[in-house]
Amino acid sequence: MYRGHAYRAYGDRTSSEIALAVEDADPVPAGLQADPQEPDRIYLARPTQVDAWYVSSWTFRWHGELFSCYGVRDDQVTGLYIGGNGAFASEHLRRVGAVDYEGTFPLDEVTDPTEERVDLLARWHKRQQPGA
Repeated sequence: MYRGHAYRAYGDRTSSEIALAVEDADPVPAGLQADPQEPDRIYLARPTQVDAWYVSSWTFRWHGELFSCYGVRDDQVTGLYIGGNGAFASEHLRRVGAVDYEGTFPLDEVTDPTEERVDLLARWHKRQQPGA
């Protein structure tokens, strides 16, 4: 979050700079230096310049079973099955690995969407404290 606008950001809690990506209708972030490698799309900010910096992930349920969301498109959601019911997975989902299953479902069949956020800015501030 930079000056009240959410941008996709790249970096980690040890970074001295965060790369903010301008996508679609995002405004160009005023007051930041463009990345010389991608001057039309990436702008560099110090952690002290941002309002918030976090990574988020989503989970949801379909037919009561838990999934980790990794895509939403055209009123459908795609997720990796993280439940433990092998019979359910075999019957209703696509196998995508040795033990991994995924599914794509209409949004109106999905329940309990839950966002988990990790506050990277708080972690960065903590690392700046003496003795951290």
